[in-house]
Amino acid sequence: MDTVLSHIVTKRLSAEKENIATEVLAFILDSNQSAKKGMMKLLKAITPTMPDLIFKTQMVEGSIRPDMWGYRGDKTRVYIENKFWAGLTENQPIAYLKQLSKCTQPSILLVVVPEVREQTVWQELNRRLIKEDVSTIKTETPPGLVHTAETSIGPILAITSWTKLLAFLELELADEPSVRSDLLQLKALCDAEDTDAFTPLSAEEISDQRTPKLLLQLSAAVDGSAKLGITEAILDTKGLMPQSSSERIGRYIKFNSTPNFVVWVGINFILWKKYGRTPLWVIFYSSELKKSPVAKLLLEEWSAKNGNFRHNNEIVIAIDLPTGEDKDQVIRSILDQFNNIIAVYNQSTINTELDEQVETIVLPEIDAPPEL
Repeated sequence: MDTVLSHIVTKRLSAEKENIATEVLAFILDSNQSAKKGMMKLLKAITPTMPDLIFKTQMVEGSIRPDMWGYRGDKTRVYIENKFWAGLTENQPIAYLKQLSKCTQPSILLVVVPEVREQTVWQELNRRLIKEDVSTIKTETPPGLVHTAETSIGPILAITSWTKLLAFLELELADEPSVRSDLLQLKALCDAEDTDAFTPLSAEEISDQRTPKLLLQLSAAVDGSAKLGITEAILDTKGLMPQSSSERIGRYIKFNSTPNFVVWVGINFILWKKYGRTPLWVIFYSSELKKSPVAKLLLEEWSAKNGNFRHNNEIVIAIDLPTGEDKDQVIRSILDQFNNIIAVYNQSTINTELDEQVETIVLPEIDAPPEL
């Protein structure tokens, strides 16, 4: 349902959607005790000893700036990070958790996202924790939340959706129609972000030259990694062409593994939007995977440890990009990840005992790369 708030924000203030949603939520919590009681019920369901808090926005601590802060007196106990479609920043979640670890415990980092991003953002949060050697213990998830976990450095990490959070608060506002109306305004804005409907363009988005610059840099990185891979004899593009569509920009390449195989690599907008982890992806084809059922099994096992992504029954591998590095280092990183994939395929010739375990593998029929 479209409302005045969702209409104005979508039409005129699309670049500020997350900030506006945060401020509306903070206003509701600050101006109504029942709504605040609902938020505290949610937080106390995560950790029952959490005291009653007041919530503030636009606060900064060093290099971090969570969207909302929960205070007990002058002591920070909770950070709430509100997302629509923006990705995680370099500080999230590690810097936030480290800062919270200095506070009185228990403390909570709660991440709020559209319902369709619940699992992918949780996976990315956990991937970043593993990368920084922060272990977690999954805990029982209370109503109103999706996942909760205790971290080895102290704070609890939790994630929920706007839909679940606002529904939880709405239960406390059944007898308060005016405040419930404010909540429904916010809900309409969040619902609009949870769909794939066409979003009106803003002047800022249209004129933002960082977007084409980013796409050009990504394309140059793919081309650069292909050229370097040819030089180092791990890749080949002979007879293979660039291939792009409305959904992706990239090219076909051959990995010089044993057996060798052809993949598509490049910017995939569908996967980028769906998973958020990276714009660059490698797509495998059934016709190529049939070359070695053993290699396919090893690839699926390796893929499961690295995200287990799927698209139209295809195996796809995320190519992670280093941040804060120059072009040569980005290209080297991409090529190193190609080498990791090739190593998986090469293992299939070593693990010959797997041949006895692989009798028949039925592969889905999907688009194949062009004939060489």
